[in-house]
Amino acid sequence: MILTSFLVRNFRNIQEANLALSRGIHLFSGANAQGKTALVEAILFLATSTSHRTRREEELIRWGEEVAFLRGVIQHGEESESIECGLEKRKKIIKIDKRTLPRVGDLYGHLRTVLFAPEDLQIIAGSPQERRRFLDMAIAQIDSAYIPLLQQFRRALNQRNRILKRLQLTKNAEGMRELGIWDHTFLDYSTQVTRRRCEMTQVLAPLVRSFYESLAEEGPFSMKYSGGDEADEFIIRERLQNRLERIRQSEIERGASLLGPHRDDLQFILADKNVSVFASQGQRRTTALALRLAEAKLSFEKTGARPLLLIDDVIYEMDNTRRGRFWEQVDQSGPLIVTATSREQLGPGLQLTSIFQVHNGEIHSS
Repeated sequence: MILTSFLVRNFRNIQEANLALSRGIHLFSGANAQGKTALVEAILFLATSTSHRTRREEELIRWGEEVAFLRGVIQHGEESESIECGLEKRKKIIKIDKRTLPRVGDLYGHLRTVLFAPEDLQIIAGSPQERRRFLDMAIAQIDSAYIPLLQQFRRALNQRNRILKRLQLTKNAEGMRELGIWDHTFLDYSTQVTRRRCEMTQVLAPLVRSFYESLAEEGPFSMKYSGGDEADEFIIRERLQNRLERIRQSEIERGASLLGPHRDDLQFILADKNVSVFASQGQRRTTALALRLAEAKLSFEKTGARPLLLIDDVIYEMDNTRRGRFWEQVDQSGPLIVTATSREQLGPGLQLTSIFQVHNGEIHSS
């Protein structure tokens, strides 16, 4: 899987750029706030229709413009396909080979990416929502069928919360019967989402441990999903059902669903301590790098295609030793997009396929 060409127009501060790419490492160099991260963000948006920096899509459109446009051509062996995304302030249209996608979730899997970014620290030190989002995105990039499942779970959760909110105000037999009906739907989708997250955690955990200990030469390191360590749907459903029955009155009093995948967390443990709470900043950064390296390796193992690695300004705070260890762990046989303020920042001995200069939203090959 290679992104052979990429056109970006009116995205963030980039007015227009048209790039030809190939395998190998492509460096985009320039000072801060010139458009390097905007380019990475544009590629990520083309692949997932999401941004790692904002949930407000209107912020992605260049100031003073009405529409942003992205187009990429992806080579899959002997075959190629195009992805196009038109983004307006309240609308976006995504096309594969000129055919409009009926659902945004259908985009996943056409261009698989793994992003290394400073914002990854929020996965480690931020709220549980950030860690759940990481798991969901990692699963979706390998299996696009996970997106509809996640959407069905969220609809069931929202409906159940509405019923609980009504029961909080007025508890009656009709509302309790309706809650019982939606409990079954909620349990069905919760069980499936939890199982998928458990499975992803189980296969990621040994990879993350290996990468962490290679990068930092310390340990032991482990990770686990708080929804449980058993990926059997019968066990998951029975456990969740029993817990829901025990807290039913509390949920009615609170007017909200207190258990389920929307409350779960991904935990990172280093030497028996929670990394999110007790680790140093350096240990958290190393955890984030190990997590992304593991995601990239798993994507290749599951799909047979190397994902496009987007490595955005995560090198500059490393010393030379850690930089060297990082590049030793990165699979450089596939395509990589790397941003840095200078070539020297990457460390010695790295073989680059091309270098682009980024200044004031303009991108030129050097």
